[in-house]
Amino acid sequence: MIIQGFVDEISQERIAGWAWDPAEPNTAVILKIVVDDLVVARVVANSFRTDLEAAGIGSGQHSFVVDAAGLHLPLTSSVIAVQVEATGEHLTHSPARLEGSLELNRPARDAMAALLQSPGSDEALRDRAEFLAEQVDRLLGRLSDRQASRTDRQKARGRKWRWLEHDCPAPPALPPRALVVDSTMPAMNRDAGSCAILSHIKSLQRLGFEVTLTVADMSGGKHPEPFAQLGIAVAGTPWFGSVEEVLRRQAGEWDLIYLHRVDIAARYVPLAKHYAPRAKLIFSVADLHSLRLFRQAGVEDRPELVPHANYIRNQELAAAASCHAVVSHSPAEVALLRQWLPQVNGYVVPWVFPLRPTSLPFDDRHGVAFIGSFGHEPNLDAALWLMEEIMPLVWQSDPTLTCFVAGSAMPEAVSRTRDPRIKPLGHVEDLRQLLNQVRLTVAPLAYGAGLKGKVGDSLAAGVPCVCTPFAAEGYELPEPLRGMVAADTAGIAASIVRLHSNRDIFDQCRAAGLAYIEQAFSETRVDAAMRVAAGLPPATPQATTDSINSALKPALDPAADTAATGKRGARPVGKRLRHKPTNCSGMP
Repeated sequence: MIIQGFVDEISQERIAGWAWDPAEPNTAVILKIVVDDLVVARVVANSFRTDLEAAGIGSGQHSFVVDAAGLHLPLTSSVIAVQVEATGEHLTHSPARLEGSLELNRPARDAMAALLQSPGSDEALRDRAEFLAEQVDRLLGRLSDRQASRTDRQKARGRKWRWLEHDCPAPPALPPRALVVDSTMPAMNRDAGSCAILSHIKSLQRLGFEVTLTVADMSGGKHPEPFAQLGIAVAGTPWFGSVEEVLRRQAGEWDLIYLHRVDIAARYVPLAKHYAPRAKLIFSVADLHSLRLFRQAGVEDRPELVPHANYIRNQELAAAASCHAVVSHSPAEVALLRQWLPQVNGYVVPWVFPLRPTSLPFDDRHGVAFIGSFGHEPNLDAALWLMEEIMPLVWQSDPTLTCFVAGSAMPEAVSRTRDPRIKPLGHVEDLRQLLNQVRLTVAPLAYGAGLKGKVGDSLAAGVPCVCTPFAAEGYELPEPLRGMVAADTAGIAASIVRLHSNRDIFDQCRAAGLAYIEQAFSETRVDAAMRVAAGLPPATPQATTDSINSALKPALDPAADTAATGKRGARPVGKRLRHKPTNCSGMP
């Protein structure tokens, strides 16, 4: 019996071809697949192919395809044959040698999975687990070394003095590496904290750093997008299980480590010093959490908050004393840090507020807006003050004025308001639509700390903001915006009415706000401040990668200590107390 047939493909993915018996044209040929003299599969050549029919090979229904992934082919080279079952006759191009693949393709994955999942004794299972853990650790180590360009950097460091001494060609310039550590993954264009840290990351990139972002809470899984689009590497699952692992696996390969907020600094400063002794440590306070707690204790007459505030303050001072530089968005907080810790290297580094002026004219606008996440206690307190005390006073002058309240995690105390002139919106995906319809925003914060993003966002949209001294803290507001700052209920209400009803004042405040944001919160201003905080050379054509690397040298500062408290009358749970003017520093 003479069988006509051909093997079209033998690979790790599939074995394919055709076979036909001219003597019995309507009978399908049965074939066997032999790997290194071992029969691993049988297949019937009975699938239709148009090219076979066109070539006059029977009815064309004589082809076959075998999924090689199910055959568990050897990872080393092997001889594969396709033979007629009845006679052992080989098809054309059979047998053939298939070189093994060390790539982790589907057959390799299936073979490994079959081995790991097969039954075995306790000892066998332990052996497999230990072997796999060892190989994973080695693989992750190699991956970390590649991400850190460890080999190239070691060569560059090793040749540094040789090329200086022997006039050899200089090693290639490698960009300095910065590790940014936060508690959770920042959310694009959402809360002020996320906007601030992303702005600082972009500033570091513009200053020449390769930036890697990692977070303490890695439970959210992989976050490749949109950070990859921004050129930000993310060190997280499944490659790293913790911030400590990131520091350990890439030990010695960081030039700068940026720690965001006090809880992160308190946890990771010792580890950063251990694994990255050459790195410059920057502690970004975001806002002085202890100051906010002191102020809250005074405003709400809650002395039980003071011990916790002192504990947080001690953490902040310890982190500030342990790092080479401390950055804050607020000049007032840098001044307070220097008062608490005279030798601290404190720097004011704002974040970028992109100018997005709204277009609707004054006459087509109406109402006032409050914006803030209600997971932040000062915002809830401010919203209740606005709804229960300030707006009723405003309505005495203008009963038609509408108040929009926007923010995530809105509680029922805000969302179930009975006055139809208050519009609770909850989370608003695009605040520009809201800012394009109101004449002003209001930020009646009775306590807080740091630079308030809601104020900057409003001014960047060309929408004036009426605020308390706490909300305005950190902004060096020009006239006439300073005239919109008031500390008590009557003053805030009067400012709202005046700004909402007077086009000239609105236009003056709008123009002043846009000019101020453009001047004080631009990329140029942020980069200049970050450059100083990082200890980099001046922004000149001579400031090369080498000069930046040489400037990143540690310089520790000693610490000092003082205390602070503040006070406001008590308020029963569920009931607001009238706000009174308080000392804006929160200190006695």
